[in-house]
Amino acid sequence: MTALFVLLAPVSYVLAALLAMGDAAGRRRTPWAAVQVAGALSLVLALAAFAVALARGPLSAALPGWHGAGISVRLDVLGTSLFLLVAFIGVIVLRYSRTYLDGDPRRGLFLGELCLTLAAVLTLMLAGNLALLAAAWIATSLALHRLLLFYPERDAARRAARRKFIVARTGDACLLGAFALLAWRSGSADLATVIAHVRSVEHAGPALSIAAVLLVLAAALKSAQFPAHGWLPDIIDTPTPVSALLHAGIVNGGGFLAIRFAEVLVAVPAAMHLLAAIGAITAVYGSLVMLTQTSIKASLAWSTIAQMGLMLLECGLGAFPLALLHLIAHSFYKAHGFLASGTAVDAVARRRAAAPATAGRARALGPALAIGLYLVLRPLMDRIADEPATTRALGLLVAIGAGMMLARATPAQRPTANLARGLLLAAVAMLAYAALHAVTGAALGRSVPAAPAANWVNWTILLATLAAFAGIALMQLLPERLQARPGWRAAYVHLSQGLYVDALLWHPFDHPPTPRIAPCAETRR
Repeated sequence: MTALFVLLAPVSYVLAALLAMGDAAGRRRTPWAAVQVAGALSLVLALAAFAVALARGPLSAALPGWHGAGISVRLDVLGTSLFLLVAFIGVIVLRYSRTYLDGDPRRGLFLGELCLTLAAVLTLMLAGNLALLAAAWIATSLALHRLLLFYPERDAARRAARRKFIVARTGDACLLGAFALLAWRSGSADLATVIAHVRSVEHAGPALSIAAVLLVLAAALKSAQFPAHGWLPDIIDTPTPVSALLHAGIVNGGGFLAIRFAEVLVAVPAAMHLLAAIGAITAVYGSLVMLTQTSIKASLAWSTIAQMGLMLLECGLGAFPLALLHLIAHSFYKAHGFLASGTAVDAVARRRAAAPATAGRARALGPALAIGLYLVLRPLMDRIADEPATTRALGLLVAIGAGMMLARATPAQRPTANLARGLLLAAVAMLAYAALHAVTGAALGRSVPAAPAANWVNWTILLATLAAFAGIALMQLLPERLQARPGWRAAYVHLSQGLYVDALLWHPFDHPPTPRIAPCAETRR
């Protein structure tokens, strides 16, 4: 029962939200003090819960309920690590919001709605049964909807909120359907009971197979996967703290769901293949469109779409520890990216002025050196983290990323010294990647299943994704040759519009029919 004390974190945020919304203008000190206390309490409880989960393994606690449904928590490494992540980023976003909206007549209302959203997300991470998890899942979406409409006079904000509402309700239906099937098959809504039942099943029947596919669809819709991604780039018209919180915590809900119910997905290979295919297509599509964006926030939004695709691809390949590591790293990166977006342009300009770029062929040398370095270090990385073959191949994406760093770290001035320093940094990054992956895998332990044996479907999806990202890297490193081709200039225009997928998919919703006007009396006569 002691574990139930972690629910004080979302409860404190709800109380702080009520106080903040009572002072809509945000002029009194008491509501802000309550927000600070809620943030500090959440951090302390998150640290304690994470330490307990690491030391003692998964713990569950519940108040009396009906067939496992009610108030219950599950403290394991997955939930508590994300609990700590959201609590930490939430404190930063709240402090940033107080200054960001200084003078806004609805600052208190905004802080209150942020607190309600954080309360819903924290409950989602801690939920110990299917009913509470579904309620928190839906509450998170509804709270976000209010934040997206904080400036309702902005057309793009209304469009994003409308699209998100439709996608979210579809995802909610998929989630509720999956949970109903899982509860029916296991005879309980308790999360630990459901997972134990799935582990004991030798062959997935129709109910479990349908539940797994519905979970895949719910995760894809939550994480803005193709083709239901169109709402995410439009959120740049909402306040920056909303973007930071969304990209750092809420949109990761799909990855969290896939890892939480990894046993269910692994039991149904077709669901794993579907998840990997959706993630791979979205990752490549999002990366291509991101190259054409001229706005910092739009570029970050498309980057999030691509990163969520990669995360679900990792889940679809069974690399659940790697997906969790990716989720945590991406959250920190995107929170910083949005909160610092105002200074990003100046920083890039200063960096480019200080380091003139090399010629195109010299830039292309970077990825080749990085891939060679990765192959040399691979035996040492295998000793650090024992990975299946598909996960080793996924590591080539790290090598491609390091190659991009090398290409930018070898300017025309002092190329040899800069190249040596870049290679050293790339080697450190690759070894750190292996070490962090090993730590994450050890921390998760047996709470997630081992990656299933790869078949030709896995390898086809993975190799096609790696080839696509290698091509995207060359496009970034050799822009001069692409810009000289008329075909690329036309493709650039189409890609900048997302290949018009949004326009085709959302046309019935974005353009309501014009109301018919009854003819006047003179016209009828």
